[in-house]
Amino acid sequence: MKKETRTKGNVIVENIKVGDIHYEFGFGMCIRSEVITLPVKDEKGDYTWKSRNLSNGVIIDYMVASEYPHYSVNLYDYEAYMGCKFI
Repeated sequence: MKKETRTKGNVIVENIKVGDIHYEFGFGMCIRSEVITLPVKDEKGDYTWKSRNLSNGVIIDYMVASEYPHYSVNLYDYEAYMGCKFI
């Protein structure tokens, strides 16, 4: 069975597709973004991809280390926390 790499939220990195909407949470703030590149795994086993902040168009570079996913971004595929300020 192939090991899944997850963000600190519920997103499985290997299943990310262009066009997916993700929600990043932290410190009472939320970023809603759309995936614009597929994750690529480098020689160290780290996954990187790009998303676009849907509020302001800023490009976000994401990275999840497959060895240490518990240190990764708090990224979900749904609004996991209510009452956050969107930035």
